[in-house]
Amino acid sequence: MTAVADYIVEQLAFAGVKRVYGLPGGENVVLLDAIKRRGLEFLLVKNESSACFMAATEARLTGELGVALTTLGPGAANAFTGLAHAHLDRAPILLLTAAPDREDNGRHTHQALDLQAVFQPVCKFTAEIRPENAPEVLGRAFTMARACRPGPVHLSLHNGIASQQIAPCNPPALDSNAPAYSESDLQHTRALIDSSHRPVIVVGLGLEPDAPYAQLRRLAEFLRAPVIDTPKSKGALSADHPLHLGALGLTPHDPAYEVIEEADCIIAVGFDVVELVKPWDYHKPLVWIANWRNRDASIACEAALAGNLNELLGKLCDIAPATNAGWGEERVARFRGQLAAEERPLFQANRILPQAFLSSLRANTPDDIIVTTDVGSHKIFAALNWPARQPNRYFVSNGLSAMGFGLCSAIAAAEVTGHAVVCITGDAGLAMVMGELALLVERKLPVLVALMNDCALDLIRSAQVRQGRSAYGVEFANPAFEFIARAFGLDYYRVESSADCDRAIQDGLAARAPVLIDVMIDPIGYPTSMRETTGL
Repeated sequence: MTAVADYIVEQLAFAGVKRVYGLPGGENVVLLDAIKRRGLEFLLVKNESSACFMAATEARLTGELGVALTTLGPGAANAFTGLAHAHLDRAPILLLTAAPDREDNGRHTHQALDLQAVFQPVCKFTAEIRPENAPEVLGRAFTMARACRPGPVHLSLHNGIASQQIAPCNPPALDSNAPAYSESDLQHTRALIDSSHRPVIVVGLGLEPDAPYAQLRRLAEFLRAPVIDTPKSKGALSADHPLHLGALGLTPHDPAYEVIEEADCIIAVGFDVVELVKPWDYHKPLVWIANWRNRDASIACEAALAGNLNELLGKLCDIAPATNAGWGEERVARFRGQLAAEERPLFQANRILPQAFLSSLRANTPDDIIVTTDVGSHKIFAALNWPARQPNRYFVSNGLSAMGFGLCSAIAAAEVTGHAVVCITGDAGLAMVMGELALLVERKLPVLVALMNDCALDLIRSAQVRQGRSAYGVEFANPAFEFIARAFGLDYYRVESSADCDRAIQDGLAARAPVLIDVMIDPIGYPTSMRETTGL
């Protein structure tokens, strides 16, 4: 016999889980002790949603289940944003919460929430663990989190139940309802692509965990098809590749939409419209290729293949294309030339444009650097313009677009990989999770936090200005971030020029220690801002 808590932790370890992120309460002490005894790491966060953000990044990096832990009541409620992020950003995480005592139902309501009802809209599965159902619900949770389109699951556990004894057994193997395709589907898809003259490939967040990057490149080169990525698939094809066109999904007018308009066939690989800020509305042949079926939300397609992406793309890589001359590399080169010809915006003295910051970051970091971004104008700019050279090295909350994600994601990425990580965050987003800076020092994590300091919710302010309104309710006074950094034990640099930026990034990465770079940004360089420009 074994305690329920020990059984849960043993099954987590068997599933490949190495660490748990969380903020416990008194109702978690039995489970927390089991985590300690089994040797799993526990990272104590300052906010429960932070734990879910971190678990989601771990899951995407490792392909395994990410795990977060909270107490019941306010702890569980605080975790909802992080769980909603995992739902809309398709992250396989398990949230373990405490549970109210069933015997108190109807007579005691302190901190009592129906957690299954709370989390059901954003979870693939939610249940309360009992001695009689522990193997079944664990097996179902582990399977459903990673099956087909990934997503979060939630299990609750009462402290009293955690100590009860059960006979240990392996969770039952459950049917994951894996998608399948027919030979006729494959032949129809091949014929459709084979007849296209201006094919374009659009890739999305569903490339992981299959990671079909070699096959994707091979297919693009066979077809001479421009490749467009979304924020969560940046680096799927290196930004240096002559067929890499750029990103879409950030604004209704992203430049890459121009080439989609010209295409006569769209090959959507791991594509999920959850990443787009406008509805997908293209009435032209589209081939859907993903590890899940085309639904929720579905997009109109002429052909659909659901299954392992390496296998599916491999079956398409011997097509004899009819691609037009002047398409492919030539069209990408013209597109890049148009972007390069854009005039440089005028900017304030003692401020740096986001363009200069991003150029400095790319010039001073290795190809495999991991970059995380928070949400705001800087997210839109970075996702459109960061030249990612390797896959699964760019992390952002895009389906939900939750502020506070950037720093939390960087912490998990550094913890999992042991490599240097750059976090690009806004001042408002950092304020939401500032307490998590302590983890950088506690865990000795080589994270360079690049703070885009403009004392505003710039994305909202820009929307007000574009509508002819004055800025209202969006500007604020920032603290002296040098003292914030010193208080947490981080090195600090203030950046007002490209030279400052180069030095700060070089020194920060060389130190392999937590660093806060206070980037005095001029938001006029963001694509969402109204600009004055110069031909210089």
